Amino acid sequence: MRLIKKIIFIYIISKFAKVDKNISFKDLNFKKLDFTNYKQVKSFIFKNEFFKQNNKYVQSFDFLNFSQKLGGKIGINLSKKNILSWYKINKNKLYFPWADDLTSKRFLNIVYNYEFINSSSTEEETKKLNEMLFTHMIRINYDIKNKKIGDLTSYDIKAYLLCSFILKSINKKSIDFIVLIILRQIDSIGMHKSYNILEHAKFMNNLNEIKNIFLFFKNEIPEKIEENIFKMQSILNEYFHDDGTIPLFNGSNNNYTKLIYESLNKDEYLKSRKFININNGIAFHSDKQKRVFFDIVQPNKDNISNNLSAGTLSFEFSSLGEKIITNCGATESFGKNPEYLRYSAAHSTLILQNTNISEIKENNPHKRFPQSVVFNRDVNEKNIIFEGSHNGYVKKFNKILKRKLIISRNSNKILGEDSIISLKKTNNRIFYHIRFHLVDGISYNFTNSKRNVILKTKQNNMWLFKSDAELVVEDSIIVDKNYTVPTKQIVVKGVINNTKQTRKWSLEKI
Repeated sequence: MRLIKKIIFIYIISKFAKVDKNISFKDLNFKKLDFTNYKQVKSFIFKNEFFKQNNKYVQSFDFLNFSQKLGGKIGINLSKKNILSWYKINKNKLYFPWADDLTSKRFLNIVYNYEFINSSSTEEETKKLNEMLFTHMIRINYDIKNKKIGDLTSYDIKAYLLCSFILKSINKKSIDFIVLIILRQIDSIGMHKSYNILEHAKFMNNLNEIKNIFLFFKNEIPEKIEENIFKMQSILNEYFHDDGTIPLFNGSNNNYTKLIYESLNKDEYLKSRKFININNGIAFHSDKQKRVFFDIVQPNKDNISNNLSAGTLSFEFSSLGEKIITNCGATESFGKNPEYLRYSAAHSTLILQNTNISEIKENNPHKRFPQSVVFNRDVNEKNIIFEGSHNGYVKKFNKILKRKLIISRNSNKILGEDSIISLKKTNNRIFYHIRFHLVDGISYNFTNSKRNVILKTKQNNMWLFKSDAELVVEDSIIVDKNYTVPTKQIVVKGVINNTKQTRKWSLEKI
């Protein structure tokens, strides 16, 4: 039934939809931050008929931002020729490339670059460009009404809001709906529920652009939007390592970190908030000496959780202007993150039988994931204590995993306790690995006991990693800013059967 409905809809707009001559697409550039990956765009934009490629930078028309930077006749012709050719072959298609939020992203990119694209157009080219935009607006309105609420993104609601103002169809009901979608994607402390710091920054940027759209059309900005921009900015201010990078959880990368940091308001209202009630997400602690980030995200079946990594209870650590313990990161190459970078083994966490804590399937929601992720935070005169647990291995191995991080308040030291708790007796021998991925450029030396490793950083700071079990050092990688760099990981490994097994370790500046 849904397919038939969509076929009828496409037929009607292709045959009968006509552009209102009173509609103007001029002066509608509300861009705040530019998240275009120019390196990826350069790899295809000078190729013939690149508009036929199926990567996201083509199908979202992100390349228009590069064309405008290129400027001149070359930039204009690259833009106009390719988008009009794209429209000719794709305007009546049912699904891809009208899937996900590609329609909204394309519409926004065309509108934001409209005057540049149209600066030397013939009357016929302008007419065709306006028809293309009008078709996108009709499709966006259709998608808003027919998509599941959980499948709508901030690009969808931004495009829908702009369409509503352009078409003069804005009303209280549509504004309330936009606010509802926004609130569904932000948790109680103001974190985007992807728990990806980069996606958080993009969502916040879209809220700022939505705010500018309201201002441009002289409409009152909903109080909830203003409130959540404040909440998102203030918490983003906390998610930077001591070296200025963002933590590498759930597909984050540092391609745009400088841009994000410079965009943050450093005004009085952004002074540190109290974040003592975090019970889901990326817990954090920072003081003058160090920063710790701890993954205690509770996955769910919502579309927004599709790209979560299987890194429950992983952590990252930085100190004295340097990052020490990391996760392996992510790439932004044509929008496809290799699945192995989402595996548990690519994170600094505790793993059983080298299997993933959450089942990872490309382009699909998790079918299996921890149904209970529990977190407690305690503070005393000497320490900040993070304690998390999850049941991601219960069905497969009948084990509960716990991690305690004891962060010293008075010294540059962190202690850890990783526990595996058996729920029932079994004869199976289960292998465990506790992985600590090091950033690149750290050299190491074992002490005689093989239970201590001395680490030397790029800035010649010395750290001692200690364990109550024998350690090994294995090869690892970091993928960030679209580069893959070889590095090392410290690994504690062993076997457990019926008992509770606890491994203790520490990392201390020497």
